[in-house]
Amino acid sequence: SPESHLEVAKRLQTETKNAHILDQYANPENPHAHYAGTAAEIISDLGAVPDCVVIGAGTGGTITGVAKHFKEKKPDVKIVGVDPVGSILAGGTEVKTYHVEGIGYDFIPKVLDGSLVDRWIKTEDKPSFEWALRAIREEGLMVGGSSGAVLYGVEAVISELKPGATVVAILAD
Repeated sequence: SPESHLEVAKRLQTETKNAHILDQYANPENPHAHYAGTAAEIISDLGAVPDCVVIGAGTGGTITGVAKHFKEKKPDVKIVGVDPVGSILAGGTEVKTYHVEGIGYDFIPKVLDGSLVDRWIKTEDKPSFEWALRAIREEGLMVGGSSGAVLYGVEAVISELKPGATVVAILAD
C-alpha cells in the first residue's frame, strides 16, 4: 500500500524539520540489540543455548541477532523462522495479502540474514489466529496472530527434535 507505515514515515520526514527515521529495517543496531539483549537473556534464563528456537520474521532483527549469538555458542542450534504465505522473507517472489500483522514483508529488510535460518515454516492466517486464541484461552497469554504463527511453527518442528530437547518460542506481541 502506498500509505504503509514506511511510506508515512518517509512522508513525515520530508514534511518535518530535523526529522530522522531510525529505520529498523536497515539499522544494524536492530539485530545487535537482540544479539546482546534477547539472546543473552534467554541463555541466562535457561543456563544454556536452547536446542531450537522458533521466531517470526518481520524486520529480521530478532531472528538475525538471536541466531548469530546462539550459533556462535552452539553451532548445531536449530533456528526456525516463521513467515506468512504471501511474504517473501523465506524466499520466493509471490506476494499475496495476509491478515497476520507483525511478520512478513514484500521486500527483504537489510538487517535480515537469512543464511542463519536453518528452516523456514510458511504459515496461513487461519491456523495462526487459531493458535493465538489457544494461547489466550489455555495459557492466558494475550498474544496476536504473529505469535500464533510462531506456535504453529513450534508444532511443526517439535516432532523432529530429540526427546528432552529445549525449545524456545519468541512471542513478540
